[in-house]
Amino acid sequence: MTHRQLKYGYFALEGINAFATSYYLNYLFFLFHEQFGFGNENNLWVAALNGFVYMISAWFGGRFAQRFGYFPALRIGFGGMALAMILGSQMDTVMGHCAVMVFWTLSLCFTWPTLEAVVSEGESAQGLQKTIGLYNVVWAAGSALSYFVGGAMLKYLGMKSLFWLPLAFHLIQLVMVEWFHKASACR
Repeated sequence: MTHRQLKYGYFALEGINAFATSYYLNYLFFLFHEQFGFGNENNLWVAALNGFVYMISAWFGGRFAQRFGYFPALRIGFGGMALAMILGSQMDTVMGHCAVMVFWTLSLCFTWPTLEAVVSEGESAQGLQKTIGLYNVVWAAGSALSYFVGGAMLKYLGMKSLFWLPLAFHLIQLVMVEWFHKASACR
């Protein structure tokens, strides 16, 4: 597999990640509203908690990937996100769901900075601009698709799909990471 083919695979990994993460995070607020009667103010506090955890953790996730490698960081990230979805499917309290969201966000922070770094590696100054632009388009497209179809999917598949659908994607991502790791070692 060529370097360019691997990069396309990493972009696919990012698109799947964007869809899965947007599905969970966008519709988590509906779960809080439906199960616990949360209004806008309470959901805003949940969003603020998530943003605070992300703000702090993204830096650590990126540093981990630099120090220990991209593939270990991605394994930890996708594995942690999958575990969070398993735990979330079993929760029935506000605090439980908030703890799951925090754990999921901590795990997420091992993926986004790492995926951006892995697609950027080896690019020239001009190529880097194009690559980062493409990365942002893939991220935005995956997120937008989730936002566009997510409501109908949630209604059709039920509230439990908030957990099992991202779980399925995170498990697929773990398999892809292993495959990309082996393919990159063979180059």
